Amino acid sequence: RAPPRVSPVGGRRAPSTEARLRPGRQGVQRIYRLTSEKAQMGVYEYLESIGVPRVNALQVQSKAGEWFEYENAKRGGASDASFGVPEMSRVVDFLSERGVSKDDVGALVAKHPPVLAYDVETRLEPLFEYLGELGLDTDAVVANLTRRPNLLGLDPDQNMRRMVDYLVANGNTQEQALEYLLSTL
Repeated sequence: RAPPRVSPVGGRRAPSTEARLRPGRQGVQRIYRLTSEKAQMGVYEYLESIGVPRVNALQVQSKAGEWFEYENAKRGGASDASFGVPEMSRVVDFLSERGVSKDDVGALVAKHPPVLAYDVETRLEPLFEYLGELGLDTDAVVANLTRRPNLLGLDPDQNMRRMVDYLVANGNTQEQALEYLLSTL
């Protein structure tokens, strides 16, 4: 090996330009991290494409990912199930088909990120159906969800139905119960 070069100033060693190879585990972790970051870039680009502001994209992706893990575990899904653009696009497509405008989809997702992790068949379709049973047409459902995205957090077969049933059992009409639900939550 060649002797270290000595800098003419102060007698210190000059910085070495030799590349240091990473040991096996660190190299694998680095490859995984780079692959993961590359996949996340696609998610961020997708979120921006649907109208989520860039400053909110990381937070939206994080909250939606956490909620996906919760929903997936509740359904008994695989612990290594992936959550990315294909899963998000199913929700966005469903909302768009129901009449939510492109601009409103981004705002709705930014205000209630877990919606991206909801299952269309077991969570979103029943929500639209139940609100229809209560007397709202699709346009009214979309208008109310756009105005109050937190309504998406109510499970129609669990807490939403219970709230309406409770209000009706205590003397309110179904219309009053619906108005209360739409204006207070």
